[in-house]
Amino acid sequence: MKVIDWRLFGLLVAFCAPASLVSAQWDPATQEGVSRTTTTAPTAPPAPPDQMVSTPPPSAQSPKKGLDVGFTWALGLGVPIILDVPRDIVRPGANLFFFGGADFGFFVIGGSLGLMWNPIDFGSRTILQDGSVVSGRNPLNRFHFTIPEVRFQIPGLKLVLPYVSGGFDINFWNFRETAIGCGWWYCAPVSVYRFTPGFTGKAGLGFNMKQSGVHVDVGFQYSFTGKGDFFEDSGWWLAPYVGVLIR
Repeated sequence: MKVIDWRLFGLLVAFCAPASLVSAQWDPATQEGVSRTTTTAPTAPPAPPDQMVSTPPPSAQSPKKGLDVGFTWALGLGVPIILDVPRDIVRPGANLFFFGGADFGFFVIGGSLGLMWNPIDFGSRTILQDGSVVSGRNPLNRFHFTIPEVRFQIPGLKLVLPYVSGGFDINFWNFRETAIGCGWWYCAPVSVYRFTPGFTGKAGLGFNMKQSGVHVDVGFQYSFTGKGDFFEDSGWWLAPYVGVLIR
């Protein structure tokens, strides 16, 4: 009976020992696809030093803006009326001029040039102080530069652009005076222009057309000329004008 009991005991030990060894060696954490711990994404490596971007500290002062400069130009036609002269001899004429300059907002610095004609009508016969006799109608011609011409204006208005300007004139006058000019192959009569200094002031309004920068320019000009090489006395004239102004 004891022999049978030991055999049964040995048989039970033989069956239990492999099961315990298997359970001891099997660990779910070591199997593929099974994890008991929470995983995190790997941290990206730092950027190389030459690729690192640093944010500059904000400046204590606001950045300076550049000077805003535009360009203004005008083309006009005036009617010069010379003062203190006989109206039946010196008639109103025409003055065609161009103005252009750097526009700084409230003022413009530039210059102008132009041509002026005034008919001089001596009728059928006129005796001058020097005894010469002239007749008919001939133009008094003036070619002029105004440099520099400074214009002050109010640019903030929507419909109109009021302005005043002033500048020194370089005048060249001609009236029936000619000389013989010779080139390489021929000689011909040419007009002789003589210099006088002067001054011109203008006041006008530019009426903005649909706020496009194109203005109808209406103004009034007052000019002075000294004696110089042409006149025996200084003179004055007025010239209302109309034209186009673009800024």
